[in-house]
Amino acid sequence: MDIPSSLFSHVSPYSGTGRARAAQGSGQKSAFAEYLDVDRQRQKMRELPPGQSLSSVYMQFKDDYRAWKARQTEETPPDSQGWTEENLEFLRERFAGKDLSAFEIYDALETMQEQGILSWKAMRCAEGSCMIAIDREGGICMTNADPDSTTAWLHGFDKAPMTGFHTLDDILAWAKDFREEEHPDFITQAEAIARGWI
Repeated sequence: MDIPSSLFSHVSPYSGTGRARAAQGSGQKSAFAEYLDVDRQRQKMRELPPGQSLSSVYMQFKDDYRAWKARQTEETPPDSQGWTEENLEFLRERFAGKDLSAFEIYDALETMQEQGILSWKAMRCAEGSCMIAIDREGGICMTNADPDSTTAWLHGFDKAPMTGFHTLDDILAWAKDFREEEHPDFITQAEAIARGWI
């Protein structure tokens, strides 16, 4: 998709994924910090009544987000689809000029999907839930799009690009750099081995 560079006058020129990771590594606290806190998750596990289990970190976030969203005033985006000045202006009016909360980040992503700026796959990749089927001898297995996560407790939520976003500019830069072809739906066992996934 050809995106006019004039639409990015307010966007910092960097790779969205790399910049998001750099922000996390620089000591800037993630808006998702409470969900990324492994000790907090362990404490919640200890406080559960016998026989009950804890939802994944991602599902905890989504439940909290839905409750937050229900309390917000609905704003209808423009009718245009894609990277239009009208859509970007709507996003700037709602989300620009501040560090966003985790819920505002996800709300911006959902709005961008509704506007046609983000595809279904881009949205799934941003939230860290994109899956890839691997053709293996003896059947098909599924893997997370980022299987290199070192924090098994979080099931890869800590590697979701959105956990590194802080501002609307971060989100727009990541979306501009996102390429669907870099996130296949299906790969061979040989390619998965070459990537070190199995």
